[in-house]
Amino acid sequence: MNRKHLTVAVCTALVGMAAPAYAQEQAASNSGEAITKIETVTVTGSRISNPNVVSAQPVSVLTAEDIKATGAVNIGDVLTTMPALATSFTMGNSGRFIGTAGISMQDLRNLGTQRTLVLVNGRRMVGAMAGDTAVDTNLIPADWIERVEIITGGASAVYGADAVSGVINFILKKKYEGVNLHAQYGSSQHGSFGKSLFAVTAGTNFADDRGNIAASLEHARQDALEFRDRFGNEDLVTINTPGGKYARSYFKNGGSYEFTTGGVFSRTGSFSNPANLYVFNPDGTYRPLRIDGLRDTGRRRCTDCDHNDSNRANQLQPKYDRTTFNTAGSFDINENHRLYMEGLYNQANSKSLGTAAFNTFGTYGGHFIDPDNAYVSPALNALTGGQGFVVSRDDFDSGRRGEDTKRKTMRLVLGAEGVLGSKGDWQYDASVNYGRTHETRENFNNRYMERFYAGLDAVDNGSGKIVCRSQVDPTSVNSNLGTTISAETAASCIPFKIFGDGAISQAARDWFNVTTKSKTRLSQFVAGGSLVNNNLFELPAGPVSLATGLEYRRETSEQINDPLDKAGLTFLNAIPDSRGSYNVRELWIETAVPLLHDLPLIKNMTLGGAIRFSDYDTIGNTRAWRYNLDWAINDSLRLRGNASSAVRAPNIGELFGGQSQNFMIMDDPCDAQQIGRGKDPAVRRANCAALGLPATFTDQVTGSNEGLSGSNPDLEPETGKTWTYGFVFTPTFLEGFSLNVDYWKIKLRNAISSLDFEQMAQRCVDNVGGINNTYCANVQRRADGQISFVTATLQNIAARETDGIDIGASYSHDFYGGKMSWQLDATRTLNYTDYPFQTSPDEKVEYLGALGYPKWKAVASVNYKRDNWDASWSTRFVSGVARQTDWDTYKADPLFLAPAKAGSGTVHDVRVSYDFADTGWNVYGGITNLFDSDPPLAMYGNTFGAGVYDTIGRAYYLGVNYKFR
Repeated sequence: MNRKHLTVAVCTALVGMAAPAYAQEQAASNSGEAITKIETVTVTGSRISNPNVVSAQPVSVLTAEDIKATGAVNIGDVLTTMPALATSFTMGNSGRFIGTAGISMQDLRNLGTQRTLVLVNGRRMVGAMAGDTAVDTNLIPADWIERVEIITGGASAVYGADAVSGVINFILKKKYEGVNLHAQYGSSQHGSFGKSLFAVTAGTNFADDRGNIAASLEHARQDALEFRDRFGNEDLVTINTPGGKYARSYFKNGGSYEFTTGGVFSRTGSFSNPANLYVFNPDGTYRPLRIDGLRDTGRRRCTDCDHNDSNRANQLQPKYDRTTFNTAGSFDINENHRLYMEGLYNQANSKSLGTAAFNTFGTYGGHFIDPDNAYVSPALNALTGGQGFVVSRDDFDSGRRGEDTKRKTMRLVLGAEGVLGSKGDWQYDASVNYGRTHETRENFNNRYMERFYAGLDAVDNGSGKIVCRSQVDPTSVNSNLGTTISAETAASCIPFKIFGDGAISQAARDWFNVTTKSKTRLSQFVAGGSLVNNNLFELPAGPVSLATGLEYRRETSEQINDPLDKAGLTFLNAIPDSRGSYNVRELWIETAVPLLHDLPLIKNMTLGGAIRFSDYDTIGNTRAWRYNLDWAINDSLRLRGNASSAVRAPNIGELFGGQSQNFMIMDDPCDAQQIGRGKDPAVRRANCAALGLPATFTDQVTGSNEGLSGSNPDLEPETGKTWTYGFVFTPTFLEGFSLNVDYWKIKLRNAISSLDFEQMAQRCVDNVGGINNTYCANVQRRADGQISFVTATLQNIAARETDGIDIGASYSHDFYGGKMSWQLDATRTLNYTDYPFQTSPDEKVEYLGALGYPKWKAVASVNYKRDNWDASWSTRFVSGVARQTDWDTYKADPLFLAPAKAGSGTVHDVRVSYDFADTGWNVYGGITNLFDSDPPLAMYGNTFGAGVYDTIGRAYYLGVNYKFR
């Protein structure tokens, strides 16, 4: 890909034209003629459109040609490969949370999607998720993009909240003449993973070329990609092994023996001794569990054994399609005033599949089978001592769960721009912007828990017929639910068995599986206007520029969930409805003051500043500021620096999202293997003992722990400080070469965060003041000491710091009758430190070099054009990381996981195109992941950290463009 820093691609040219432009302005002013200044150039990161003013913040540009060179059909796939952006939401890992499959939200500097502001033509875009303003960039039509500008630094003073880590500005076509057709199809070498794109763009002038109307229709789709199609039978497991205190190693042909296809049960009712475990055969008979390989009793994992292979339900890419209609129009009222409009309508559909429901819901941590169950044979009853038993299994024969989501997004902008005053010094732009997102999500094969356990409790009715116990005795208490069965469920109950793979009948699964629906509605209204004067008054070094404006914004969000999900009656967590809104009124001012001009070592020096005052109806008043210096030493070297203060107001979800049931996998800090790992092991041991737990206590929770998490209406705004320093080198002695190097640093304070369940439990027993603290009050334990429930909500408790260096280089030169272009875009992150408790700075976590936080990320490309041919080669690189989620764990015990590191990833892409002269036809083709590079072991692209790796493998695409002549 060609990725160019704006200061090279645009600003350098602007500096060259600045003097003559200023001279023309003065001449027109002296003659008394009106000045037409509707057409302006504005650099992202500044509202000032003066050609003398260039951005003091690093701004990168991704052009339409760069996007096409990747062969991607969704823009989100392209952006996440850029070095400054994290792979928090790729198409492959977007299904990590309920309702996010198919969404691509951008994350600058790995500080979170909620801290990256996405704009379209410099204006806000409606969000994609309930309670959030983060934008789904996949819905931006790829064929309608002219360029994407990315400013990687605090920009709250210029653009408002959410711009803590930076801004991504999509510049779309505003005018178009003619008709263009574009079609592309591609497929992968593994699994026939298909992608396609079809787009038509048309536009025309009218009213003697004073007006233009243009529109595009674009449809893109991709197939689902299953794990088996890409990696085959690669069922891996980690097992505790000698070599380190908590060392684990990867083994193939292994998994969890507490879960199997047909079900595992214990002769003694306990899973602590594998010698007592039995597994069901497909026909319902049973035999001792086979464990021929290594065994990890504490974690219930093994190799070469009867085990559950969870990868068989692993989906690497969801099925996805979108249709986007985009339009733009403008009309010049006269030479100084113009009306304009922008419109977008998008419908996106995604379908993702996951695992089937499993057995952690029941009171016993599994499916309890009563001794009088009609499907229990006398021999099985005798084996289990006539006391009943617990079956642990993944219920694949009940059907894979999934989400079928439809999202509809519309956006309409109406505005006017032009110049005011006799000299035309004042440029104005006023607009209203309305957007809305409607989402309907169906959760299919969502288990209705009461029905499932009512049908599982099957008995003989005394006449030889198997029925549900609730049909014989309506007052009976279900062993798994601990309650009686409702009359409605009992009346329609279908009994079934779970002994062996495929044991659950089709009639039963159709009965206890339901499709629950949720609906989400987001709306955004923005009204604002700006005034810019690039000749406010004259200084010896040049004219002073001023920009100012007002803005009003209202955000609303509402999510209505299915009654069954709200009541917690399905396999999903109990999810309450949520709704909320806020509005904000803002005033902003920006200026650029030329300080020095044409002096030794100072060709130009300009000081800039900006400030924004905001008034929220939720959190009150906030203020953000920025100041910067741009210093052109000569025609070859420019220095730049920037410091800013950013503010992010809590979003609707964080304030009003509600508190809901949640489940998290955690290690009990009082477990015998964990009790010595506290900040002060002696304190942890004493507090665990005070809770009544012995030193030999073992965490018996085999699945997820239950708890409560959610929003907090009393949150305060986050604050951030950003610094950038760098230079742009464009030597006059080497035409076509440029080098940009920028250091950046971001400090985030008062960050909104919540303790996870494990952190809450750890803070409870690591407290030097004993167990009478807030944390212990939020951790409930059963009589046997096992954690039963944890409460955790959002708080302004955290802080983060990160810094690094961006490097951009390009060189273009003639080569054998054509033009050769070289590009490099790289980011070296120097530090990423998280402070879970900002009041305890010594309790920090170093993430740099850990999973999801690579030190290096880079893209290099070479392009050659000659006659009608255009060929490019691109290389994407990401440095290796520790497999742990934080670097501290890796440093403390390098043998914690073997292999302890995930290696670096290098992927090569090629593309060739040919223009048929004077015909309007262009054909192209390419190969992504040319050498079919595999990701590191167990990095499948569907997690946060693994999203940085290419998991599709070698893929091909062909396309054609035709422009009517």
